[in-house]
Amino acid sequence: MSGDKPWIKGDLRIPRSVLEQLEAHALECYPKEACGFVMGPAETPDLLDEARREENEADKYHKLDPETFPRTSEMYFKINELRAQRAFNAGEENGRPLKVIYHSHCDAGAYFSAEDAATFAQGNQLMWPCAYIVVSIQQGKVAEHRLHVHVPGTNDFVESPLTVV
Repeated sequence: MSGDKPWIKGDLRIPRSVLEQLEAHALECYPKEACGFVMGPAETPDLLDEARREENEADKYHKLDPETFPRTSEMYFKINELRAQRAFNAGEENGRPLKVIYHSHCDAGAYFSAEDAATFAQGNQLMWPCAYIVVSIQQGKVAEHRLHVHVPGTNDFVESPLTVV
């Protein structure tokens, strides 16, 4: 999968203005988790140059079925899978692939949690062909951001370089 989608290996570049959009979204949503997509040109695989906010549907699912979905948006994020699949498909068609899913952690570090890993890797396979950015908001302020990528053949994720340009 990584041959035609090299961004899933990480080592990506993001303009400061785009990173600031992710951080602003995370701050606006705090103390709830923000989430969204980051796209970039297919011909420049390591460049992320456009962010799109998505709704965190965790509260909606929790309200409908709190037993199956015990977490709220204050400790979890849930992206609409149909909208995500449409975004991946549209990106492939228009030469601007969805390269990253981002979300925030509230009053926690920018690590890739066990819950994140369980959501995005199952049966040693990556669920979506992308990398992941986590933005940490601590006490209402941006603390850090980190890029995470899947380790092929496992359900694990590791940190990868994210260069702000």
